[in-house]
Amino acid sequence: SDKLKLYDLYFEALREAHAGQALDIAGFDNIPTPQHLEHNILAIYRLKTSAPVACLARMGAVAGGGSEAQIEAIGNYFEKIGTAFQIVDDVLNLRGFEGNLKILGEDISSGKITLPVAKALGKLNPADSSKLLGLVKSKSTDHEHISYAIQLMESCGALDACMKEAYTLVDSAWKELDPILEPT
Repeated sequence: SDKLKLYDLYFEALREAHAGQALDIAGFDNIPTPQHLEHNILAIYRLKTSAPVACLARMGAVAGGGSEAQIEAIGNYFEKIGTAFQIVDDVLNLRGFEGNLKILGEDISSGKITLPVAKALGKLNPADSSKLLGLVKSKSTDHEHISYAIQLMESCGALDACMKEAYTLVDSAWKELDPILEPT
C-alpha cells in the first residue's frame, strides 16, 4: 500500500541521515589515498544529504500517484541533486557566499576534510599536499592560514573540478529523469 511505502521511505531517510551525519562528525583520522578519500566523502554526502532528499522526493511521487518507474527516477534525480548541493556548498565555503551567510573557510578552521580538500590532495605536489593537510588538521582560525589553504586548492584546480563534478551530476540527473516524466 502507499501508506506502507511512505513509512518505509520515511524511516529509510531517518536512518541514512543519522548515519551520514555521524560519519561526517567523526571525520577522518586516517587519510586514505585521495581517490579513496573522495569516494568516502561522497558516500557521506549521499547518506547525510542525498539519500534523505531522495526519500522525500520518492514520498512526494508516491503521494502524487507516480508509477514505480517515475518514483524511482524522481528519487535518483534528487539523490544526484543532493550530492551536487553538498559539493557546491563546500566550494562556496571556500569562495564565499553571497551576503556572507557563512564564515569564509569555516570548514578549514573546523578541521573538516571536504571534497575540495580531497581533490586538492590528489592534484598538489607532495609538499603542498602535506602543507594543505597540516593547515586543515591544525584547525587554525588565522585568516592568513585559511587564505593560504584556499589558495592551494584554487591553484591546483580542485575547486573548479568540484564545480564541474556538481554540474555534471545535475546535467546527468536531468537527462535520466526527463524521458520518464510526461510533458507538463
